[in-house]
Amino acid sequence: MMRRALPAALTAAFVFAGANFSASAQESKEDESFQQRLFGRTLDGRQIHACFSRVYDDAHLAQHPRQNVRTMLLLVKADSDSDQPRYGLRLGVTFRKSGAHFDSAGDCGSIHDTNDVGGSAGVAHCGVDCDGGSIDVAIKDAKSVLVSIPNGARIWRAGSDDDRDRVKRFGADDKVFRLDKMALSECLRLADDGKEKASLRRGQ
Repeated sequence: MMRRALPAALTAAFVFAGANFSASAQESKEDESFQQRLFGRTLDGRQIHACFSRVYDDAHLAQHPRQNVRTMLLLVKADSDSDQPRYGLRLGVTFRKSGAHFDSAGDCGSIHDTNDVGGSAGVAHCGVDCDGGSIDVAIKDAKSVLVSIPNGARIWRAGSDDDRDRVKRFGADDKVFRLDKMALSECLRLADDGKEKASLRRGQ
């Protein structure tokens, strides 16, 4: 007989490649689902954005005395890097006793189809620059997300990189926030540059 058994190493290579293909397909499916639900469409080679916001009034803060965050603004973006989707966020907050704006930013390395953060599916796990903690963004429904900051995060005054007092500013109840979807123009303050501002104004 001319047919011979494949060498064990070659067989293992085929199995490994098949496993990688299956994992990549699953990751692609999760990414596409996440993009469709968060941005309203899938990534097509152009950078896309979604904007979310929440303002907590005095009545809410009175009922949650250990919450220090008064306003939160979130800009999530996606683009392609070597044919792989890449996600990032910028976060803007103000606190009870200060009208100053503070920012944070991070890259989101993975999308998981999970309910761990209370969302129905799809969580972006984002690491804040310079080992500054983590921020998770979970899709709650068609109009809102849940932002989780379990251990605080590095923040800095808008226009500065001074983060010396960031630990003191997040209160004991500043852990999970429900933010509502807004027009992209509401997030202009968080844009990296003029080109990104132009994209937000165009609704992209």
